[in-house]
Amino acid sequence: MALNRNHSEGGGVIVNNSESVLMTYDHVEITFSDIDPMPDAFKGTKKGSVFLTPYRVIFVSKGKDAMQSFGMAFYLLKDCEIKQPVFGANYIKGTVKAEAGG
Repeated sequence: MALNRNHSEGGGVIVNNSESVLMTYDHVEITFSDIDPMPDAFKGTKKGSVFLTPYRVIFVSKGKDAMQSFGMAFYLLKDCEIKQPVFGANYIKGTVKAEAGG
């Protein structure tokens, strides 16, 4: 997991040379919970875009926020569930573990 390492000044995404962007979705919201203590960068609901690569998911926020980007490697994602409520938007819920020493 990486905070503020994958965005460009123009609002785009930065990926490694060995990666490519497979899919992009705009108008995405991300919310963090169960973090104690909750750092300011993780508070509230963030709006932006999500980029899918073969190795990770990268969220890039829209506007000026303490969290400009958040990268989640697939091997750090645990207990993922796809939720499809009758009256609401579909969403993915899961746990992201920090890398050792991260």
